[in-house]
Amino acid sequence: MSDGAATRRSGAPARPTPARPTIVYRMVWAMVTAFCRTWFRLRVEGLEHLPREGGVLLAANHQSYADIPLIAAAVPRHVTFVARDTLAEWKWLDYIMRQCGAILLRRGASDRAALRAMAEHLANGDLVAIYPEGTRTRDGRLGVLKGGAVMAARLGGVRIVPVGIRGAYQAWPRGRILPWPRKIGVRFGPLVDPTAEDAQKRLEEAIRSLMGDGAYDSVPPIP
Repeated sequence: MSDGAATRRSGAPARPTPARPTIVYRMVWAMVTAFCRTWFRLRVEGLEHLPREGGVLLAANHQSYADIPLIAAAVPRHVTFVARDTLAEWKWLDYIMRQCGAILLRRGASDRAALRAMAEHLANGDLVAIYPEGTRTRDGRLGVLKGGAVMAARLGGVRIVPVGIRGAYQAWPRGRILPWPRKIGVRFGPLVDPTAEDAQKRLEEAIRSLMGDGAYDSVPPIP
């Protein structure tokens, strides 16, 4: 009898198995980290708020195309990203996202399948990153947050780490093909309890506080 069968028959809960970085993920991570650290002079703050293991949801503001590489470069854990499915129209990007375990969300639709996938990843001990605005900002400031982040965290039984990205809009705004070499900061804040009655408001206030007005110098660096 296999160990797995013995566990199921005994009624003991299965031990969560967090996603592990594939070879493709490690290669992409190494490249984007080197790029972000040199081209954007990436400054990362508040990593002490990020649990080293176990399920947790990262909720960040969305300033540019660089936001996924920035979070990947800033976090010392494997990150399961939630991205819109239109990105899969490029075959090379579709391959990378599949190899990295991304969750694809249907843009403009309430995607219950994606929400369930997020909750399952979180319950299994994964670190999942989402941009609750759903689309990139048009002026660098924080837009309206959708409720999917709080709902997924509740379903997955985990807490939320708010993330503020600043400077990315100035480096790579809408309509620009390639990014400018501007400074970008990524700051992680204290955990937010998604079961709180005002969790959505708390999350929005936390992200807004971490990013300021969206410019790199709008928030003083942590000593």
